[in-house]
Amino acid sequence: MKKYLPVLICLFFAIILLVIALGQTNASNINTYPNLPAPIGDEKILITSAGQAVESAIMQTISEDLNLEADYRPRALATDLYDYRTVVIAIGYSTNGLAQTTRSFQEEMTRVKQLMLEADRREIPVVLINLSGALREDDQTWKLAELTIPHATYFIGLDTTKQTEKLFKLLKRHHVPTTLVNQLDDIHTPLNSVFR
Repeated sequence: MKKYLPVLICLFFAIILLVIALGQTNASNINTYPNLPAPIGDEKILITSAGQAVESAIMQTISEDLNLEADYRPRALATDLYDYRTVVIAIGYSTNGLAQTTRSFQEEMTRVKQLMLEADRREIPVVLINLSGALREDDQTWKLAELTIPHATYFIGLDTTKQTEKLFKLLKRHHVPTTLVNQLDDIHTPLNSVFR
């Protein structure tokens, strides 16, 4: 029996490691990149919002820093896509932002859905950005994410999201290449890789 004890111990540890490895879901199970290996979008860019959060205005500033030709239109409609070759959408629900429009949340969902369908029809790449991380993990923001991710060409977000497993499953299901960054300043590189 002593002769087989080391083999049994090794077998026991191998089974434990296998169970642990199969039970984990992490970023390595989806297509994560520090930035894209090749450009997927072209200028002129439409920057808009899904949920009317202020993060879309931050994307305009970042695009100016990168010298990208972009228009910031937080309330853009599907009919506005005729002049654009890439759409960048900042996801995040804001009660105050939506109050500045004449829309309800359901009307905002309809606007975003029509925008996604028109981008699909025109074969315009859609880059989704989540700059708020854990700060906007409310039900409305998740509904917007679930609506937009199936149409996304690329996703950039902060890695501070508390519900990363839920996000990763959604991104993996729709085969969306993903970049998660540590802080807002780190968004420049992956966004620039979309165009150059």
